[in-house]
Amino acid sequence: MFPKIRWRIAISYLILVTIVMTGLASYLSRPGCLGDAGCVRQAVSFTAVLLLVLAAVVAFPVAARTTQPVQQLTSVIRRITGGEWEARILPLTRDEMGELIFAFNNMIDTLRQQHLTLLQDNGQLETVLNYMADGVLITDSVGRVRLINPAASKLFSLSEKSALERTFAEVVRHHQLIDLWHACQEEEQVVTAAVELGRVFLQVIITPFKEGWAEGYLVILQDLTTMRHLQTVRSDFISNVSHELRTPLASLQVIIETLQDGAYDDPETAVRFLDRAAAEIDVLTQMVEELLELSRIESGQVPLRLQATAVADLLLGPMDRLKPQAERASLNLILDLPAALPLVLADPTRIHQVVSNLLHNAIKFTPDGGNITLKAEADEEKNEVVITIQDNGIGIAQEELGRIFERFYKSDRARTRSLGGTGLGLAISRHIVQVHNGRMWVHSKENKGSSFFFTLPTSS
Repeated sequence: MFPKIRWRIAISYLILVTIVMTGLASYLSRPGCLGDAGCVRQAVSFTAVLLLVLAAVVAFPVAARTTQPVQQLTSVIRRITGGEWEARILPLTRDEMGELIFAFNNMIDTLRQQHLTLLQDNGQLETVLNYMADGVLITDSVGRVRLINPAASKLFSLSEKSALERTFAEVVRHHQLIDLWHACQEEEQVVTAAVELGRVFLQVIITPFKEGWAEGYLVILQDLTTMRHLQTVRSDFISNVSHELRTPLASLQVIIETLQDGAYDDPETAVRFLDRAAAEIDVLTQMVEELLELSRIESGQVPLRLQATAVADLLLGPMDRLKPQAERASLNLILDLPAALPLVLADPTRIHQVVSNLLHNAIKFTPDGGNITLKAEADEEKNEVVITIQDNGIGIAQEELGRIFERFYKSDRARTRSLGGTGLGLAISRHIVQVHNGRMWVHSKENKGSSFFFTLPTSS
């Protein structure tokens, strides 16, 4: 028992004993009582009964005063266990029980603060995991999934609830990932590898950890599909540039060598070769200018002079400029515009460039006597106008549709027909439309013709 309470009880009992002994002495001091054995027994018995009664009278209040705070403390502990962290007990005394209650309240305040800190940290961790683009899994030492974030759940087409407590192999269902996890388990060191899951290219990092009682493996799945695509595009770009430069440079080299071998002594031959050299230089110049143009557009260095413009003004200029070329090929240019089209927000010069590129391609790939139609229609739901350049030419193979907007890409049919061009026109056109907050796409079938579409936002 605590010292202060023990002293309080001891003093109470001392007072009690003093009272009883004083009564006993008074009783025995009566005349003739000390010599009478019966009187002495009667006095002792009375004193014992009185002592028990008084002890009970003293003990019950002391016990009640001691156990009441314990009962209150038990009740508060149960409320706190149930989540009622604000529950407290007020100390009513300054003895050890009061000090115990005060210490208990301080302990609960400390625990509550630690609990709030843990909740905050867990909330921040959960937020980070939920919004991470990389997939994250944590498994225990035997391979059961203990944590999975939404990115990983989406990657493996599983819900978080269905993934938890299942084995790593059941969740990922891919032999390379399973082999990497086993390798990390055996080697007990970080394992890193590149893995291809269908169309998704992943950088996988598996790290073993052991912190106190916690032991397991952290699996990070970094989606590098876009980066790999960019690397492929860059590689293709370098390859295409090299290929496109090789032809005119080789022609120039042949021309120069021929002239050096004496062809310049023949004026007619020299003029023909020089004209050919000038044509190759024009091709190189056009290629360089279009590359610079594409680079400026992609980097946002080309300022747009946006203004409310009638759709007809965007189509008639390129049509008039290319009409002689279409007439030489006996092609029919048709303009199909509904009445009351809304004005679009556009830079006329840039959109003229887009329409000219698409119209020029349609003329090149449409046989003599074919039809080329320019039309437009309003999409009121999306607040935009869809412009279409449609032809009934040779069309585009299905496997090539996904690449025609790439730089330098030329379809096999275009190459076999020995048609000119750098292969940059569609790439430039698409980027111009995109900086107008529009979209560009194509529908085509071989020998059935092609339809190129692009959108422009209305001026409203």
